[in-house]
Amino acid sequence: MALKRTRGGELEDIEAELLLFALRERYGYDFSGYGRTSLLRRLRQLVEFFTVVSLVDLLPLLLRDEQVAQTVINYLSVPVSEFFRDPPVWKHLREQVIPELESFPRINVWQVGCGYGQETYSVAILLHECGLAYKARMITTDISLDLLAAARRGRWPAQQFAQWQANYLAAGGSARFADYFDFQDSEMAIRADRLQPMEFVEHNLVTDDAFLETQLLICRNVLIYFGAALQQRTLGVFERSLQRGGFLVLGSSESMLDSDATWAPVQAELRIFRKTMAGAR
Repeated sequence: MALKRTRGGELEDIEAELLLFALRERYGYDFSGYGRTSLLRRLRQLVEFFTVVSLVDLLPLLLRDEQVAQTVINYLSVPVSEFFRDPPVWKHLREQVIPELESFPRINVWQVGCGYGQETYSVAILLHECGLAYKARMITTDISLDLLAAARRGRWPAQQFAQWQANYLAAGGSARFADYFDFQDSEMAIRADRLQPMEFVEHNLVTDDAFLETQLLICRNVLIYFGAALQQRTLGVFERSLQRGGFLVLGSSESMLDSDATWAPVQAELRIFRKTMAGAR
């Protein structure tokens, strides 16, 4: 019997499935629900990064070296972040959402996908300047232990400061942005003494469930990398976490809530929603 010839695209799909299977079975990270186009693009970039010929050549390294596996996980987690990215979102949070949160006796804030920490500390600065830090508990989560450690350190290249400062001012910042940092050589480091303590927790949206009741949940530009089934699972986790009347903030390209009665748009263009009575437990 003649062997079936496999085309290049089919072979790449098979290799990708083998790699995803290895990540799931060896390390417990399941990326199979991620958006296929974005996932394949990043897998191709990994081939170049590790200077191997194909994805199948990456498999032995992945299975035997945990640091290689962590690098792959970090790469697939898409760690893109900056301070006060999309300033109109942060300005609306400052002027419209934060005042609403003042009515809660305690505020739990869950920020999903820490990246390298810029968005995490943007939330902390916002709470500090709006006078709510004293009654807020802030938890940031990520699938990657390396990214959590980097975010906890809070150090970044200083050459991006001008752009981040411009974002901060456009978002309605009410202090001197530079006062939140120490500058040394080519780096800038967050002055943690100026902000409330934060918790950095490993959490996998593919397998883990809600772990606390929250009043503000920020998950920006994460769901766009998920397939439809994983998006719906994740939104279920968020629904179980948010208190009725709590706020959910998504990324500018994430539009999967438009027909869901659980979420009432607060500012639809900015992807800010509020959990309704229909979503109450």
